[in-house]
Amino acid sequence: MKKYFLHITLFLLLSNAVPFFGQQQSLFTSIITNQYLYNPAYAGVNTGQEYTGLYRSQWAGFSGAPNTALFSGFGTLKKKPQMALGGYIMTERIGLLQRNSLYFSYSYHLRLSNKLNLSFGLSGGGTQYNVRVYDAIPYSTDGTDEFLSNNNLSGNTFDANAGTYLYSKKFFLGISTMQLLSSKITWYSKLGQPTIHMYGIIGYNFELDKKKEWTLQPSMLIRYSNPAPYQWEGNLKLSYKNLVWVGGTYRHKASSSALIGFTIKKQFSVAYAYDYSLNALQTYSSGSHEIMLRYNVSAKKRMSKAEKQLDADEQELNTIDNSLKSNLKNKKNDENK
Repeated sequence: MKKYFLHITLFLLLSNAVPFFGQQQSLFTSIITNQYLYNPAYAGVNTGQEYTGLYRSQWAGFSGAPNTALFSGFGTLKKKPQMALGGYIMTERIGLLQRNSLYFSYSYHLRLSNKLNLSFGLSGGGTQYNVRVYDAIPYSTDGTDEFLSNNNLSGNTFDANAGTYLYSKKFFLGISTMQLLSSKITWYSKLGQPTIHMYGIIGYNFELDKKKEWTLQPSMLIRYSNPAPYQWEGNLKLSYKNLVWVGGTYRHKASSSALIGFTIKKQFSVAYAYDYSLNALQTYSSGSHEIMLRYNVSAKKRMSKAEKQLDADEQELNTIDNSLKSNLKNKKNDENK
C-alpha cells in the first residue's frame, strides 16, 4: 500500500485533528505588546491610530517550519472615539501549505467608572489555503495517484472572531474566541474544518518608583482548542517611560523567550523576540525569531463646547492682562525719562 508524505501533511493540517501542539492559529511572542493579534476588542484602548508590521520565523533550521508575515492597523473614530475600526492581512507558510488571511474588525468601548473601561470587539474575514502539490516528494512515483496529478490545491473559508476586554491604566483582562464559524473546507476528496480557539489574558502594571518612570507588567495568556489540552504562558515586561522595555516569556512545555524593544520620538517602535524550544525540537532548530515595527498616531483631544468657551475666555483674559502689563511698562519708562 502506497503512502505519501503529502497525504499525511494535509490530513494533519486540515482535518479535525488539531495540528502543531493543538494550534491552528499562528503563534506570536509579541502578544505582550500587541494584544490585537488575538482580540479585536483591544483596538481603541488607546485613542488614535496604530500600525504594526510583524515577521516571525519559527523553528529556524527546521525544513518546512512556519514563516509568518502580518500587517495590522486600527484607529478610533474622530467624532466617536468610543468606537474603533481595524483590520489585518497575514500570510503564512507551513511546509507545502500557504495561508493568506484578510480580516476587518469593529470595537466599542464603554466607560464603567473614572478608571475602568469595558470594550467589545468583532472581526470577520476569510482565509485562502493553497497546497503546492508540485513541491511534494512522494515515496512512490509510478504516476498512478490522481492526487499528485494536481499542481496546486486551494480552498477558501470565511470566519469570524469575537472578544471582550476589561481595562484601566493598571489592569487588563481579555477573553476572545477565534474561528467561531468553523466553516468547512473541501480539498479534493478530503474535508477539513477549522476548530474554535479560545484565549484569555490577564495582567497588571506595577509602578516601581514615585516618578512613575519604571513599570513592571506581569501577565498570563491561556490558549485552548478542543481536543488539545490547555496551554498557558507567563510573561514579564519591564519598561522605562515606555521608551525602552525588556521582557521574558515561558510557554508551558514548549519554549522560553526573551524580548527587547524601544521607541523613537514617541511614535515609532521596534521590538525583537527570540524563542528557545524546551522540547524535542531543540535538536533540530536553533530557535524562533520575531521582529515587530510599529507606528502610532495619537489622537488630538476633542473639547466640549464648555471647554472651548473656557479656553476662549482664558485667551481673552491673557490678552487683556498682557496689554495692561505692556501699558504699565511703557508708562513707567516714560516717567523715568
